[in-house]
Amino acid sequence: MRKAWSIPIASLLFLIGGCTAATTSEEVEQHLMFSHFFPPNHEQETVVIQTFIEDIREQTSGAISIRSFPGGSLAAPDTQFDAAATGAVDLGLSVHSYTPGQFPLSSIMELPFMSESGTEGSRILWQLFEEFPDLQQEYNEVVPLWLYTSEPGQLYTVGKQVKTMEDLQGMRIRSPSPEVNAWLSALGATPVSMPMNEAYEALDRGVVDGIVGPWHTLLDYSLYEVIEYATVGDFYMSTFYTVMSQNSWESLSDEEQDIFVETTGEKMSLKAGQNFDKRAQEAKEASEQANVVSMNYRKRNLRAGE
Repeated sequence: MRKAWSIPIASLLFLIGGCTAATTSEEVEQHLMFSHFFPPNHEQETVVIQTFIEDIREQTSGAISIRSFPGGSLAAPDTQFDAAATGAVDLGLSVHSYTPGQFPLSSIMELPFMSESGTEGSRILWQLFEEFPDLQQEYNEVVPLWLYTSEPGQLYTVGKQVKTMEDLQGMRIRSPSPEVNAWLSALGATPVSMPMNEAYEALDRGVVDGIVGPWHTLLDYSLYEVIEYATVGDFYMSTFYTVMSQNSWESLSDEEQDIFVETTGEKMSLKAGQNFDKRAQEAKEASEQANVVSMNYRKRNLRAGE
């Protein structure tokens, strides 16, 4: 069942204003709305998305103007796909796991040990999309522009360092996806679902004992200020989609569609993944400066012969 979405009054005013400008101007200009959940100051917005918007503007000589609406201002994180599919927005970006069960094949990249970087994971995910028709069917209501992954996710805790999987027993851990829920539960932990922007307060107040997330979240959500330990094991990856409304796609000329194809696909997938890798390195450095104790679980247990 589709979830309801809503458009704020400010966004409706933008729509009305855009339509008025398009009909009164002698030059035909198409305005597109790009909806996503990243905060306005997140580099996926300020670097990746804004670079894409500028590339499209330049290559179409200003004929296509894309405006980004960050922070879920047009649609909630778990309704971005439906908002694009129904034409409520022109472009939508979100996380596959926010709608459990909708993308079973794309979500394969959320399993442990699939990749060592966001760049590699993004390349793999886009290649899987291009190669397998069954995976393409998961997007048959929209036009996929790029698919990508974060850098691998690790385990961050407060009050207790996780050195072995047995240490997870009885701990409350914020989990990002059903796949992570499964192995946390199997190891005796209690998975807790919550948006990442609530994790800081939950850790600070002891609502959860730890979180599973990519390195970049420690910096982007200031979590390095409250965590004490990092257990590195490449336990999962977040996967993302950027899709376009079918109607919006069909409203483009053949030449404009070609520009979108040349600008997006693997090119944008890699750019988004590379940005996550850069932020991950910056987050590691910030964590070290904050005296977060880090342990590589996989290397430790390989040396121990486990």
